[in-house]
Amino acid sequence: MGFLSSLFGGGNPIDSLTLDELKVTEIQLNKKIDDIHAEIRRIDQDVQRTYDLAKESTSKSEEVSYARRIKTNLQKKEMKLSTQAQIEKDLRAVSNILILKEREKDLPADVVRKLKKLDPEKMEKYLIGKNLDTMNDDAQINSIIDMTSGTMEVGVEPEDDLSDILDTIRSGKEESGTASPEPAKVKKTELE
Repeated sequence: MGFLSSLFGGGNPIDSLTLDELKVTEIQLNKKIDDIHAEIRRIDQDVQRTYDLAKESTSKSEEVSYARRIKTNLQKKEMKLSTQAQIEKDLRAVSNILILKEREKDLPADVVRKLKKLDPEKMEKYLIGKNLDTMNDDAQINSIIDMTSGTMEVGVEPEDDLSDILDTIRSGKEESGTASPEPAKVKKTELE
């Protein structure tokens, strides 16, 4: 379950939260990112201080002790950076939902209807990959509409094993109005 799914309780993000709730969530995520930046700066300073102390150490055991401390701090930093990257993805998704809700009035009714029917997980993946806040108004609208264009083809997924049969049917329709069943029978027996 992704961040948005947990935030919206598995419901559609467009209906689940108000603009104000999304803005609060956006502020909270920005605060978390700022806190992580501060922790990373503190870790970097500690690594530098430890390194300076290690340069002045008088024994091998002190050097090893400092090296372990530096290694531990660098591992903490990596975990913080990983957390920061995830929070930034979540923030991008929330910011995009916020823009989507603000632009909802500018969208055609059928697009809004399709958006509300989209699977929250698929919407989250799409929104994480977009930066709607860097786009102009028209590009935002087009990007939102593009999100729903894939839903128009739901239920018509191509199957590799049917492609030859479908090609035969379609070419037959073009030629005479009915397809020759022989290639389809050959392919059907191959599948069995």
